[in-house]
Amino acid sequence: MISTSPLITSGSGKYPVRTVLLLVVLFLINVGLGLVIPILSMSNSLITVELLYDYQPGMLSNEDVIAPYDISFEDEIATRQLKERNAHDVLPRFVYSMAESMRISSRLDSLVSALGSGDDMLADFGFDTELSSRWNALDDEEQVKVRLLLSDAVRHFLYVGVFDSDELAQVAQEGYETVSASLPATYDYRMKDTVLDIDDAVSKAFLSDRLIGFLQGYDVALTADAFSVLYALVDMIVEANVHYDALATQELRQEAMDSTPVVMAQIHEGDYILRYDTIVTEQALQTIAKINGITVDVSFMQMVGRFMFLSVILYVALYFIRSFIERKYRVLVYTFIFMITMALMLVLSYLSTFFFRHMEGAVDQVLPFLFLPLLMCQLTNRKRVGFLCGAVYACFILFFPTTDLITFFYLIFSIEISLLMMRFSVARLDMIYQGFYTALANIFIALAFHFIADKPLIYLIQEVFAIAVNVAITYMAISLLLPLLEHFLNIPTVFRLHELSSTDSPVLVRLRSQAIGTYNHSMNVSDMAYNAAKEIGANAELAKVGGLYHDIGKADHPEYFIENQAGGPNVHDDMKYTLSAAVIKSHVKLGVEKGKEVGLPQEVLDIIDQHHGNDIISYFYNKAMEEAKASRTPVQVNEEDFRYTSDIPQTKEAGIVMLADCFEAASRTLKKPTTLRYEKLFTSILVGKMNGNQLDECMLSMAEIEKIKRVFVHQAFGRDHMRIQYTKDEDNA
Repeated sequence: MISTSPLITSGSGKYPVRTVLLLVVLFLINVGLGLVIPILSMSNSLITVELLYDYQPGMLSNEDVIAPYDISFEDEIATRQLKERNAHDVLPRFVYSMAESMRISSRLDSLVSALGSGDDMLADFGFDTELSSRWNALDDEEQVKVRLLLSDAVRHFLYVGVFDSDELAQVAQEGYETVSASLPATYDYRMKDTVLDIDDAVSKAFLSDRLIGFLQGYDVALTADAFSVLYALVDMIVEANVHYDALATQELRQEAMDSTPVVMAQIHEGDYILRYDTIVTEQALQTIAKINGITVDVSFMQMVGRFMFLSVILYVALYFIRSFIERKYRVLVYTFIFMITMALMLVLSYLSTFFFRHMEGAVDQVLPFLFLPLLMCQLTNRKRVGFLCGAVYACFILFFPTTDLITFFYLIFSIEISLLMMRFSVARLDMIYQGFYTALANIFIALAFHFIADKPLIYLIQEVFAIAVNVAITYMAISLLLPLLEHFLNIPTVFRLHELSSTDSPVLVRLRSQAIGTYNHSMNVSDMAYNAAKEIGANAELAKVGGLYHDIGKADHPEYFIENQAGGPNVHDDMKYTLSAAVIKSHVKLGVEKGKEVGLPQEVLDIIDQHHGNDIISYFYNKAMEEAKASRTPVQVNEEDFRYTSDIPQTKEAGIVMLADCFEAASRTLKKPTTLRYEKLFTSILVGKMNGNQLDECMLSMAEIEKIKRVFVHQAFGRDHMRIQYTKDEDNA
């Protein structure tokens, strides 16, 4: 048990040396665990497999080899084979050359023109003596036909694309029967990717057959000599205008290889890697090499870097925890809880990865990542504190060998959505519903990250089951631990405050029996403070309990307080004003003492102590001043004798209770109350408190005070509403 009293800082803001040393030790323990546990996680399965022989693939095994534990690793052989298959599935890429087509087309026009003019330029096109004589042997009509057919045939072949024969032979030798080509889709030469068989591709090797097929679409009769000349001319002018793009093909194949998912091999404990008298495969030898190759390889510089990173992360977390906690005397309590729980969670994380290492697909879901953030959120009533603690845990887990950046972001998102599902309800049973919705939300997150990580579907059920069990165990553990922390550390969680708000507590029962007027006043103040705090987003349960217990010090001498006199004689009439003021002031000190006796949290004691601040008891002070002025002898009135000696309200809840206390008491003195009169009363009380600097440190804004006024006026009007006057007969009815 960590007592709260030694944890309150002194006026100078310094902690005892022993406390500082304990904090440093816990700090180093957490950082040390963050460094050591990942190494232990990597080395917890360093069991090697000893082989009797130096096997090679294809040999017969002379022994049985069994997997000593579950192992998951990248099957490099299967991955390589899959990449090779995917790369081979990329067809050779051929590209249509517009420049080649235009050059050949220009050469065709020149040839056709030369054939028509009969000039001597034919020699420039490779006409030998034989071809020239064969051309000249054709009559004029046949020459015209050949020229026209030559132009149409060449342009047709250029349009459909002429492939290089050697390149087609090369890809055919590689085992491809089809190729991918970018060819014209329309006569305006808009390109379209096309897959075609090699046998259907036009090439010079089969140009004669292609020319015959082309001519079948023409109703033209050619002699054998004319066809022979036409073929010679086509063969002479046509060149390949579709070429194999080796670079583009290689890039596409590389992309296919790069996009190939890694093939994971799953070996379970007890599985046979080798069996006696069976062929040794390359995969079996690879598996054995993976098992024997698991080592702890963290360099010294890596350890230094991790130490620096974890130290900074933890220090920043402690700094922000201190900033987020309004009541500084709670900072050490929450800091100790955070660091002790953090250390335990790191140890449990190591144990979970060890004992559930067979759940390879759900390694993230078995980590106890929700316990620390949800616990700190419940203890501090601050979701931001819970998220901060969860983020620190995720940073520490990042160095585990079974985690990566996807795990980090998975933990961050799961923690965030779990905190969003957290509701600060007053019934412990409500945590069951919160746990149910948290489990559903986390299952959704697990599904999303399952597909992001591209895990096999076989792991999906395992992940869903693991996260559901994880959430259930987390909520059960928190439900069991919270009451213990509330009791031993006197922490005012929402549940504890709700239990304290029960009017059956002994101190309230005594107040009701001894001072019924004060009890009724406290009930009204409590109700007003609760609704006002709820309206402005403050801790409504704390304001409610503070209002309920703020006047418990009046139970010892209730007759000195006007709400308990019930119209009887006022005992202050026979007392000196200074003595009356001292009696009135004493109820604050007595209330704090009684609160300590019954174990009220310090936050409630603060409200009891601060609900009058250091304000002056104006009634008796004014009476004393009037008496001093009327006296014939000089009488000095000491203002401090009539002033409360407590701190002014330090929190919104204490400020709300102060205003509710004054307003509730003063509102009972109004004759024929109306909404306008209540508003004027609240304003006068507010002005008095502000003039006395009573609200300077409670952080209430004017907008929040305006909301508080509306709540107070509404409740006071509802409390004091006038009943309809009934006739005597109606009354008897």
